[in-house]
Amino acid sequence: MSRLLVGALVLAGCPGDALLDEDVTFTDLGSFTTDDGGLVSVPWEAPEGVVSSEVFCGPYGFDVLATADAVTDPAGTAVFDDDAPYDGGLRVGALDDMLPVLVPVSPSLPASAGVWTLSLFLDASALPATVTCGMVNRVGDVAADNSVDIAVIFVGVDGISAGMNATSGAGDASVQAALAALGDLWSGLGVTLGDVRYDDFSGDVATYSSVDGYEEFGELLRTADDEPELTFYFVQDIDLGDGASILGLSGGPPGIAAHGGTSKSGVAINVANIVASPDQVALIMAHEGGHFLGLFHPTENDMSGEDPLDDTPVCATDADADGTLTSAECADAGADNVMWPTAQVGTATTFSANQAWVVARNPIAKP
Repeated sequence: MSRLLVGALVLAGCPGDALLDEDVTFTDLGSFTTDDGGLVSVPWEAPEGVVSSEVFCGPYGFDVLATADAVTDPAGTAVFDDDAPYDGGLRVGALDDMLPVLVPVSPSLPASAGVWTLSLFLDASALPATVTCGMVNRVGDVAADNSVDIAVIFVGVDGISAGMNATSGAGDASVQAALAALGDLWSGLGVTLGDVRYDDFSGDVATYSSVDGYEEFGELLRTADDEPELTFYFVQDIDLGDGASILGLSGGPPGIAAHGGTSKSGVAINVANIVASPDQVALIMAHEGGHFLGLFHPTENDMSGEDPLDDTPVCATDADADGTLTSAECADAGADNVMWPTAQVGTATTFSANQAWVVARNPIAKP
């Protein structure tokens, strides 16, 4: 997908910066318009002392996909090329409505000060198209042990566990069992749960308690507050259009960190089974939350790619030759990792050192 890069080359100034936390700032970069081929160049500047830097662009709609054609670092080196998306230390998805790019997602490509450039490719039927972009930068210290503040938003699930809602959440046995198990799993990342905020969803509960499709999911995530926290929406069901319920869905990898109001600003969790199996809910929270924090599947179960980390195993053992890797086939090659694509309770319990390295540098991780 390499093409001539054409687009705006104007950096937003520091007066637009908003302090989100002691070391985290959000900057509105303004609007960018693609050329007739769907390409636009988006520069963003990481400050001195940068720990992590994230740029994101959109919205461009849920019927449109975008990705990075290329990303270059401040030295002018191409650190991502869509013609070879699994080379190097950066991974970028092809996402609808909003495209986030986070550095780092691997120790092999740490964040560095200076001007980075995203060449955004928008696969839209009507071109040129205009997107709005922003960036979040984190500076300061990095530690091996960190906390992550979370928000738990109850979306019409009060009938699942004795009136489960923001008022009862702190004392609800099922909710607290799930959060305790989440804390146990995330301890493998050196992460403890920080402040836990409970809130009832103030929007259209009848619509969003059962999420129907990616667009509805994205609209739900747009309601996330503009806070340096990870927002979990507890819902009754998630159906992406094939009639089958799924257990969780993340705005990542990566999610748009420390900035609400976007379709990538949180995670939805199906809690229909929280009473019978809080450990399952916890595993889904740990997995989907890991995606939000910048972690990818060690190996995609359709063998289409792998994460950028050199200490997570790559599985290539498709014993039955059906084109899909299972936890049993990869028992010794990734299935024990929480980020395994079909993670199983009791089996997927570990994280790698490099996964912990990535999460420690996420904009919402607090030393």
